[in-house]
Amino acid sequence: MGFFQNLNFSSANEDGNTELSALAGSRRILCLTGSGTRPLDMLLSTADEVVALDINPVQNALLELKIAAIRSLDYDNLLSFLGVARSKSRLSIYQQLRPELSPAARDIWDRKRNMVRAGVWHAGKWEKLLLWNSRFLRLMRRRDIKQLMRIENVEAQGRLWEEKFASSKLQTALEMIGRDWIWRWVMREPAGEFLPPPQEVGARLNSDFSRAARTFLFKESDFALLIFNGRHDGDGALPVHLRRENYKMLKDRLERLRIVEGGLVDLPNMAIGSFDGFSLSDFGSYSNWQAYEECWKGIVAVADLGARFCERIFMNDMPPPFEKIDVDKTLSEALTVSDKAIIYRVRTGKIHCGDNG
Repeated sequence: MGFFQNLNFSSANEDGNTELSALAGSRRILCLTGSGTRPLDMLLSTADEVVALDINPVQNALLELKIAAIRSLDYDNLLSFLGVARSKSRLSIYQQLRPELSPAARDIWDRKRNMVRAGVWHAGKWEKLLLWNSRFLRLMRRRDIKQLMRIENVEAQGRLWEEKFASSKLQTALEMIGRDWIWRWVMREPAGEFLPPPQEVGARLNSDFSRAARTFLFKESDFALLIFNGRHDGDGALPVHLRRENYKMLKDRLERLRIVEGGLVDLPNMAIGSFDGFSLSDFGSYSNWQAYEECWKGIVAVADLGARFCERIFMNDMPPPFEKIDVDKTLSEALTVSDKAIIYRVRTGKIHCGDNG
C-alpha cells in the first residue's frame, strides 16, 4: 500500500490551542483531516461548521470511527476504546459502533480489526515510529527521562535539558525523527524527498527542543509524551478535544463536523462552498514548489475575503506563493514559541481576496 492508502497518523502531533488562537472568530473552517485530532479540536472554536478534508480515505475513516465513538460512549469508555486506556472489549464496542459508519469506513475497519482490538490511537505508522524511538531513548536515559517528565519548574527543566540532553547521544536519537531515510524507507512518506541535509535537520531540532525546554513543561505537551514515553494515557497531557473538561462540548458539537474526500487542489471543483478559516497542518512537507503553489491556488479560490489561515512548517520551508497571502509575522512567531508540538514553525495570517489571479 502507498502512503495515501495507509493509516499514517492516528493520535496527535500538533497543538490544537495554536489553531484555535490563529483561527479565532472564523465561522466556517476547512481542516485537513490527518489523524482527526485537529478537526475535532476545531469543534471547540465558535465555528458553525468544520469541514475535514483528506485525500487518504483511511484517515477519513479514522475520523469517522472517532466520531461514532464520541457520539456513543462516555468519556472513560472512549479512552478505553481508542487505546488511551486499557480495555478487553474493543471489538465488541466496534460491533456496536459499526452501523454508524459509512459503508466505505466499515469496509476499512472490518479489514483492520487487529488495529481496533489493539486500540486505534497508537496504530498509525508515525505513532509506531515514535514508540520504537522512545524505547531507544529510555534504554539510554530512563532515569533522566522520568525526571524530565516529573519536573514542576520550567527553569529547572531548562537546566536539566542542557545538562543531560542537549548535545548528547540522546539528542542524536531525537534527531532521528527528521532523518530522510526514516521518512523515505520507514514511513514511506513523500515528505522524505524534501528534507534538508541531516546536519541542518539536527541543528533545527536541537534548537527547537532547547527552546521548548525553557518555555513550557514537557509533561504538559501531548507531543512530548509521544516522544519520550511513546504513548498517551488518561493521566497525562491529551489534545484539546480529548480532555475531560471539554468532552460534553465536543459531543454537543459533533453535528458541526463534515468529512469530505479530496485534496487542496480539488477545492475549486468540489462545490463545498467558501471558508473564512483554514487549518492546513504541514501540507508543504509533501510538496515541491509547483505542487505547493497549486494547493494554495485551490485554497485561495474558496477563501472568503479576509479568511484566516494557519499553516505548519516542519522542514520544507517555502514562502507563500501569492502576495494576497498576508502573513502576520508577530502572531506567527508568538504561536511558534508557545506551540507545544515543538518541531513546527507556525505561519498564520489572512487571505486578502477569494480568487487566485
